[in-house]
Order: sequence, then C-alpha cells, then structure tokens
Amino acid sequence: MASGYKLNEQSAGGMGTAHAGRAAMAEDASVVFYNPAAMTELESAQLTAGFTYINGYGEFQGNATNAAGETITGADDSDPYNDGGNFLGEAFIPFFYYTRPINEKLSVGLGVFTPFGTNTDYDEGFVGGGFADETSLVSLELQPSIAYKINEQLSIGGGLDIIYMDGLLSKYVDSAPYSSAINASPYGESVELGQTENQGFESHYEVSGDDWGVGWNLGLFYKLSDATTLGFAYRSEIEVELTGDSTFENNELAIYNDGNTQANPADPASLQDDTVTTVPVRAQASKVPLTTPQSATFSVTHQATDALLLQAGATWTGWSSFQSFDVIATENVEPDLAYDPSDIAGLGDGYIGHIDESWVDVWAVALGGTYQLNDRLALRAGYAYDQSPVRDEYRTARVPSSDRQWLTFGAGYKLDQNLSVDVAAGYLFMYPMELNEVNKKLDNTPTDSKASVSGEYEIDVFGLSAQVNYSF
Repeated sequence: MASGYKLNEQSAGGMGTAHAGRAAMAEDASVVFYNPAAMTELESAQLTAGFTYINGYGEFQGNATNAAGETITGADDSDPYNDGGNFLGEAFIPFFYYTRPINEKLSVGLGVFTPFGTNTDYDEGFVGGGFADETSLVSLELQPSIAYKINEQLSIGGGLDIIYMDGLLSKYVDSAPYSSAINASPYGESVELGQTENQGFESHYEVSGDDWGVGWNLGLFYKLSDATTLGFAYRSEIEVELTGDSTFENNELAIYNDGNTQANPADPASLQDDTVTTVPVRAQASKVPLTTPQSATFSVTHQATDALLLQAGATWTGWSSFQSFDVIATENVEPDLAYDPSDIAGLGDGYIGHIDESWVDVWAVALGGTYQLNDRLALRAGYAYDQSPVRDEYRTARVPSSDRQWLTFGAGYKLDQNLSVDVAAGYLFMYPMELNEVNKKLDNTPTDSKASVSGEYEIDVFGLSAQVNYSF
C-alpha cells in the first residue's frame, strides 16, 4: 500500500491516520520504524507487536502478439489465452518493536518488520505470460536503534537496517509461436514446423535468489512548542544481489527440425530433415541486483485542542535507484548438446533477462487526525496521496503501478494502565493505467521479437491492521 514495492504498513496506530505525522510523535514503540529519535519521549519500556492484512484485486484487460507478430487475445475462447485473472491476492505483514530508556537522556530499541515486498501472480495462459508470470519479493529487517536527548527540545537517533530479501521472477517462453508456420531459432535458422507443434508457451522460466544487505537510518525530533512537534527521518539505500538459479520447468527451450540423431543444435547444417526435436537447457547460477530506495520523511503534529491532535507529513522516495530487473549469469558452460539460459537469451554480456523499469523519484503526502473521545478511546482518520514512480511509457506487467490515494480509519483503546490495543482499516485505489510493453535490449531499444502485450489495468486494495502495546 505504498508506491513501488515499499511497505508503509508498520503499525496499526500509524495506519489509522494514513501514517501522517508519525515521525513527529511517540505514541508507541513503532517509533523505531518511523523516527528512532522519538524513543526519548517514551518514559518506560514499551513493546508493540501486530500485523497488517492486505487483500488486493488487480484486473487486466487486453491482448498481445506472439514472437511471430500474430495476435493472441485474452477474451477469445478460440485461443488458449486469458486476461490473467486476479493477479494480486492476500498477504500478512508482521511487525514487532521494543524500546527501553537507559536513563533520562539515552534510549535504545529494536524493530523487526517487513519494509519491502510485492507479489503479482497471473493465471496460467495469461496473454502477457511471455513478459510476466509471477513476481515475488519478500523481506525481513532487523533494526537496532539508539536515541539521545540533547535538550528538552531536541533529540537525535539512528540505527542499522539489516535486511534479508528473497525474490522470484518467472515467465513463459514461446519457443514455437502459436499459429505460426515458421519458428526462428535462437541460433539464426528458420525451420518449417507443423501447425500441431505450435501450442503457445511451451516452456516456463524461473529465477529465484536471496541475499542480506545493510543500510542505516537517522532521525531528528524537535518540540517547537508545547503544542507542536516536528520530525525528520532518513533511510539509506541498500544494495543486495539476489543469488540463485535460473531454470526451465521442462528443461527444454527450442523446437528444431532436425533428423540427425547425432546432430549438434548449434550446427545449422544439421537442421535439414523433418523430425522435430528439443534442445535441453541447463539450470544456470545467476543473480538479480537490486538497490532499495533512499527516503526522507518530514512530519508535524499540532495539538489543536485538548482532544484533537492534527497530523501531517510528506515523504520523498528515491525510486530512481530502480532502473531495471536484470538477471545476470554468474557461471557459463560452453554449449554442447545442452545450453545455458544466457546462451539462448540473445542479450549478450552474460545477461539472461532485462526488463526496463526506469522508475523516478516521487513524493507522498498525508493528512490525519486523532480525537481522544475519552480517557480510554481514541479515534483516528487519514488521507494519503502517493505518486507512482512508474512513468506511463515504461509500465511493465511485472509491477504495474499508477498514482494512488487511500483513506484510512482506526481506533485505539486503553485496557489498563499498561496495556492498549489499536485497530485500523484502509482502502487504496489507483487510477486506471495503460500497458504497452515490448521486449528490450540492454540499451533499452526494442528487440527483433514481435512479441508485445497491451491493455488496461485496474487495481484496488483493502487493508486491515491490529496491534497490542504493553509498557512495563
């Protein structure tokens, strides 16, 4: 529920006000995430734990062309393709925070949460399956933090971002374009194939990998007056390389017209007779480099009345660090009767895959308020507007995105002196967005393939969050 693959859902209290003003307040131990400097405002040890449940619905309507340039449709029962179904789904995002004052000036804390994540998974037979099937990114962060109160107005804080990330990319491979009489092999030979051999996406490609990375964060908390507080929080970029293997599900890629039982698929002279055979493809060690964005948040809160707290904030996110999804081989074996994915990709320089994303830096703004109805019950509401880092001409089926708005509501209830609970709900809606995607070379110019996918996306998301807070 944030732009790109960043997740803001790190507390139910924050979600209730669309996370507005959270870097300028110390309501519970989630300050570890929003602004560690504000830990000095918590007078006793605090523990906050909870989760956010997200249910998304994504719909695509459109058509595509195969590698031979022939139309395949998502709504026509005469071909084996479809619009991909609901490519989003459900997810649980857990979070845990602990803070403790060491003395009147020094506080420490620890956060365990999920700062990044995304998941799109299209139905089998998606018209754009040659561009995207499943895209998954899961993360877990450990954030040890420390804060120091310089004086009664100003506190500073910071910590390490120790992150584990696990990712998966998959797609279908159209080794013999559906309804095409000619198959252009990846080795430069065009060979005649019978109609019955052209069944569309014959192979399924998948790359998965994981890695650890380390970054840092810092924060400032300032009391402008008894009624007004200011907050600033910064998070650095983190570089990871998701290392793993690139594999083909059925271990074969291309269909050849080859009658020689001893033929070498790399030898064009062997492709003479009329027997259709397949070329095996090895699993290949590979990596997907990824740089998470840096971000800066500015927050303000103002106690308008004894009961009403007004909150506002703006966040800049440096998404220009994400320019492409690249899959790069980390080993290479000379071809014989089997081939590595990098040998058949045709991109050169050891690249197995390249998806141009060209994301840009963006801003998000949020407004919210907390109304203390009585000594036990607080009511919350918020609104946020999030710019999309995806420009229209660079939108891909992997991570479709457009500008988004969301409305949130929440409540906090104090059970006793030490124990309280928070709940929140939010609805996010994106503007409808167009997709026009083609395969690209490393220099981001179109490849010779005639494959394409075009259409329109509609996405909306519902979220529900709950947490418990305990001070001791």
